[in-house]
Amino acid sequence: MRTARPLRRLAWAVALVWVTATGVVSGAAAGPAAGGRPSFGADVVLPGGQGAEPSIAIDTSPTASRGDMYVGAIGDPNAPLEWHSYDGGKTWSQPVPFDLAGSLRGGDEDVAANTNGNLLGVDLDVSTASVQISTDQGRSFDAGTQTAPEDDRPWVTAAGQNVYVAYHDFTLEAPVVCTSHDGGHTFVSCIQTFGADPSVTNCAENTIPARALAIDPTNFSLNFLYSCSTAAENLQHPPFGPLHDYYLAQSLDGGLTWTTHRVFVADTSGGKAPSYANIFGTLAIDSAGNYYALFDGTADDDNADRNPYHVYLEVSRDHGQTWSKPIQVDRDANGAGTHVLAHLAVTAPGNVDVVWYGTTATGEPNGVCGTVVSQSPCTDSNGKPDGFPPFTDPSAPAWNLYLAQSTNALATKPSFKQVVANPTATHFGEICTNGIVCGSSDRSLLDFISVAVDCKGFAHIAYGGNTKQQEAAGQAFVHVANQVGGSALAPPAACATPAP
Repeated sequence: MRTARPLRRLAWAVALVWVTATGVVSGAAAGPAAGGRPSFGADVVLPGGQGAEPSIAIDTSPTASRGDMYVGAIGDPNAPLEWHSYDGGKTWSQPVPFDLAGSLRGGDEDVAANTNGNLLGVDLDVSTASVQISTDQGRSFDAGTQTAPEDDRPWVTAAGQNVYVAYHDFTLEAPVVCTSHDGGHTFVSCIQTFGADPSVTNCAENTIPARALAIDPTNFSLNFLYSCSTAAENLQHPPFGPLHDYYLAQSLDGGLTWTTHRVFVADTSGGKAPSYANIFGTLAIDSAGNYYALFDGTADDDNADRNPYHVYLEVSRDHGQTWSKPIQVDRDANGAGTHVLAHLAVTAPGNVDVVWYGTTATGEPNGVCGTVVSQSPCTDSNGKPDGFPPFTDPSAPAWNLYLAQSTNALATKPSFKQVVANPTATHFGEICTNGIVCGSSDRSLLDFISVAVDCKGFAHIAYGGNTKQQEAAGQAFVHVANQVGGSALAPPAACATPAP
């Protein structure tokens, strides 16, 4: 993520050391079991390269490649990299570099499986994004197509002949969607999604896109979620204020024109400093056209020890026009703990898998606070330290990977089954939630994790991880957690079509 995020950290460069690994790694392959909580096999570390900020895609199309899995990541000197698995995530290939002709490869990446079995990858080359297509299940990619000028954080959405790159304009601070009608080979337009609604006036100075554009299967509308801060807060906390308001840009004409719907506006009364884009938010739409917005953060970042970072879900039953109140997803003892970098996958109505990094410690996960020109360890409004220590500190908290599953997320009071997807700690100490403006905070895991659901309804999670020894060596690696049993979601709608 390249955006000079609003908030409180100086930009820094993440340098990950290239490590050579050989062979194919395997994970446990227990058979599916009915009922109970979701259960996961042994953790899988992807071979042959380093990285973090992974995206994951599962091919659910009615083609011979149904069930193939793909993971893309950055952070390796040879990035972006793509790994593929043809056996449900048990074993994975060596990494395949893509965007080989990119001027500055590996800024940001995303992968998506198309309905024809193709794999699409997008990679940031600073001034534009390059869209690459693989027609051989991730073994190789074409030369790519340049699109998305003044790009920052591109996401790719594949829907047959229509392919969309949704991103954040680095200069104008506007969300933009580029459209292809030939499967991603050429892009005919790149259009700002700001609608005529005056409620987004405050967003004109500072926006961050949520994750990939979503297509409503009932009316085929395009939907792009983004967060922003207010103009007043930008003046109070120059150059930018904290991100905490969410809006939905929606197009009913294929991306030519856009309408804005308010999703969530945080409470800033009484001097509170809410922060809810930690990062990134996510929009998903189920098979019946119900919408789900996911974000995580704190109601008051100046007092994170008393206002823990939680994961929140909002739902809309009228195609994004109105939204429920936020529902807290995580269910830790006494409401404590810290929960960041959440993502979700949605299938049938009410069927949701939510994942995040979590720790039982409560406080400011970034550790360092202040302005973009001056930093110090975080303290709350009473001067009490509330920032996490670095991984070198003996008291550094341990982070694990969590999943919460619901099949009634549309209910007034939904229930979630929460499990630890990998009981071995995946990280220690600080986790930066502010992109490249983290300053001296720990950004070794970069900016997000990802979850996808296969045709059994099982979850597969791609995430970054490092031990204290690996972090001391400047290393982070891509892990995959595969659900192998227990309760499952309804399979994605595409799985209902028989494959050859």
